[in-house]
Amino acid sequence: MGKPRDWFADELTQLKHTFAGTITPLKMARDRRRAESIRDVVDAYRRLNESVCRFIAMLSMSAIGQSALPEPDNAAATRTMPFALLLSTLEARAMRASFGGLAQLRRVIAEARHAEQHRDVIFAPPVDATETQLRRAAAALDRLDAAFVGLCVSHVLAQRAGEPSEALPRALLN
Repeated sequence: MGKPRDWFADELTQLKHTFAGTITPLKMARDRRRAESIRDVVDAYRRLNESVCRFIAMLSMSAIGQSALPEPDNAAATRTMPFALLLSTLEARAMRASFGGLAQLRRVIAEARHAEQHRDVIFAPPVDATETQLRRAAAALDRLDAAFVGLCVSHVLAQRAGEPSEALPRALLN
């Protein structure tokens, strides 16, 4: 009687040869520009999300009269919140902090509620999400980020000067 064959080793060898012929790279060289455009959209959404988190932290600190950094646990919890909840939290904190540009903030928040739609363009097939659409999505997210940062900076500067928050220049919001 001969030595028994190792069934697992035979299956593994066969499986290895099968996979070697069917694995294809996800990022093809010809799609490099598309991949960069997708990265730009993802980065713009991440920056927007981080700016909203910092805005919430700033309003939280100003509401309790602190100039220190927020508690790490609270900052981490804020970063893990869904974006829609972040926007609702931002509006609530702005109301509590008597934010001077509340009307403009609400308008930017209303626009930002569509930010996930801009971000989700990356999941569309290349035929539906052209490089132009990806660039537009990244630009829209960057514009929203700039509007939030501008409102936040305006509030901080007004607080330091002892004045109510001034309205953000219209050019930044349009």
